[in-house]
Amino acid sequence: MEPIKSAGHSIYFESGLSPLKEILAQNKYSKVFVFADTNTAELCIPVFRSFLDELEDFDIIETDPGEENKNIDFCIGIWKTLLDFGADRKCLMINLGGGVITDMGGFVASTYKRGIDFINIPTTLLSQVDASVGGKTGIDIDNVKNMVGTFSLPQAVFIENIFLTTLSKRELLSGFAEMIKHGLIADAAYYESLKLSDYQHITPAAIHRSVAIKNEVVTTVAFRKRATQES
Repeated sequence: MEPIKSAGHSIYFESGLSPLKEILAQNKYSKVFVFADTNTAELCIPVFRSFLDELEDFDIIETDPGEENKNIDFCIGIWKTLLDFGADRKCLMINLGGGVITDMGGFVASTYKRGIDFINIPTTLLSQVDASVGGKTGIDIDNVKNMVGTFSLPQAVFIENIFLTTLSKRELLSGFAEMIKHGLIADAAYYESLKLSDYQHITPAAIHRSVAIKNEVVTTVAFRKRATQES
């Protein structure tokens, strides 16, 4: 399946993480860290290892799951962990998980030593069709969502359908609702096809279309904003 070109990086689909091997080889990172919550560490890291069986030298940084933990206190803990592991400006953080992980992991990476490279591997349907696009990172302050954050682009995003097999029906339905919204906003034929599909067995092609719609919206808004600033 063809990757989607977003602002400064590519979004890969059903690639088996093959392009990640090339990124690692080209950049020769000093250290590689995989950031995940405890659920993702248990369910998804074994899959991640199976894709990259030759990548043995990486450290796992775990956090508790849930939006309530996407705050500055947990970020401080992650920054300290990176320091303890001797992370320098030439290391890489791979954010493996849902939107909380990609939001918080991207924020941590974009601010640690004024910014280190990071890659997002969203593992929930909602994060694949929504949080995977746009370069927004952030954490919550006083129960206000994404109150503090940055715009920082990942080196790449990888979307693999196999991770969806770890999700509950509720999590799948949440992502499917976002896909329906994309169809209603931008593609009537896509919306009609979703009405006939099974939200528990979403195809990679459907996810690809949703990401393409989100990417079109994000890049169009960014272009208009840039044009306004320059005029």
